[in-house]
Amino acid sequence: MTFQFMFAGLTIVCLFYFLIVTKNAAYQRIFVMSFFGTGLLFICNPEMTNALAHFFAIGRGVDLIFYVSTLFLFFICFNLYLRFKAYDKKLTQITRMLALSNPIRGEKE
Repeated sequence: MTFQFMFAGLTIVCLFYFLIVTKNAAYQRIFVMSFFGTGLLFICNPEMTNALAHFFAIGRGVDLIFYVSTLFLFFICFNLYLRFKAYDKKLTQITRMLALSNPIRGEKE
């Protein structure tokens, strides 16, 4: 029971931190709010995860949460990889543009 209160409090703190500090689009805020809301629901009713796991033919609710969180983390890593790749491409274009517009002349001896 103590861990439920601790995890619920931590989840609420993370949700408020995300909503106050970040200025994201509305659909991202709705997604994060639903994510944290589902987390709070599962923290308060752990039996619900077992019922949901049995619906998907998975043995325990903890296993279901582990599988879903693993897929979610893979999605986040792939999304960050694509974002960094796009930033790298933009940085390369800007560097090339600057190099062509301001050539550095060699010094004469």
